[in-house]
Amino acid sequence: MQLYNMKYPHTCCFYKIAFILCLLAYSTVASVGDRSKTYQLCQQHCYTSNCSDSKSLAQFKASQPWYMSILYWQCWEECQYNCMWQTVHLYRKYGHPIPQFHGKWPFIRLWGIQEPASVFFSVLNGLSHLIMWKKFKLKVPKDAPYYRIWSVQALLSINAWLWSAVFHSRDTPFTEKMDYYCAFSLILYAFYCLCTRVIQTPSKMGSSVIAVPFLSYFFYHIYHLSFVHFDYGYNMKANIIVGVLNSCGWLIWCYKNRHRTYMWKCALSVIVLNGLLLLEVADFPPWHFVLDAHALWHFGTVPLPFLWYSFLIDDTLSALEERRKND
Repeated sequence: MQLYNMKYPHTCCFYKIAFILCLLAYSTVASVGDRSKTYQLCQQHCYTSNCSDSKSLAQFKASQPWYMSILYWQCWEECQYNCMWQTVHLYRKYGHPIPQFHGKWPFIRLWGIQEPASVFFSVLNGLSHLIMWKKFKLKVPKDAPYYRIWSVQALLSINAWLWSAVFHSRDTPFTEKMDYYCAFSLILYAFYCLCTRVIQTPSKMGSSVIAVPFLSYFFYHIYHLSFVHFDYGYNMKANIIVGVLNSCGWLIWCYKNRHRTYMWKCALSVIVLNGLLLLEVADFPPWHFVLDAHALWHFGTVPLPFLWYSFLIDDTLSALEERRKND
């Protein structure tokens, strides 16, 4: 990997100081790779040589491929990427384990996309939800109970996977927050759907009343992360607690309604989803710097919408039939 414009070794005391201060700023949350002297010295040399004045920046822009420009890759980020690989090659040469950088494993970019496998599988997940949502709309009448609730869940799912693809394409503070916010919206809404289904309130009034505390907590969650403190630990705890409550609730409900022949679809969807979460625990360096545990987690969830929406279709039609009998 060659660095851009290394033939212009300009030096500037101000930029050196600024760069060193930046290193110190993230040193408390740094990983093994970015704490290494090799990485830090490489970055400092690259930055002062290629990113420290208008001439070198213009040279960088002129040599930057169009797809890199579209994704807004900056000069200092290019230094990070190239120095990361220099450090990785050095670690492998001397038989050391592959290190992480800034909390992430090293990935080979594809057309400027940071994590191609995770992006591809995120898109597939979004398409799975889109396909099955269309099937749901074809088979279920609009006046059926819970039709609107499940349609909103489909839209939130597609939106969450879209932002997952965007975040894995280009990791920035904004895309990271959107990925987290949209993922949490989906998890919290799934819990809301459980409460609505268990209490059996398909009416707009009933579902709206139940929605109030969920919306209140969602907006508080986003406000806290956006304007108080972006706390990764708090965000993870919130997701885990809501996710556990949701999973346990669906499994208990499935057991109590096991006389319904289609209920196994719901239970199996929940069990497989939670089983796939173990991939997030079993973290390992990416295979050929492309496929890691997180990407495999995304791959594993691709077929689940086909089973889940099949359950939703059966359950919604069953609720519609029950309502017609009662009428």
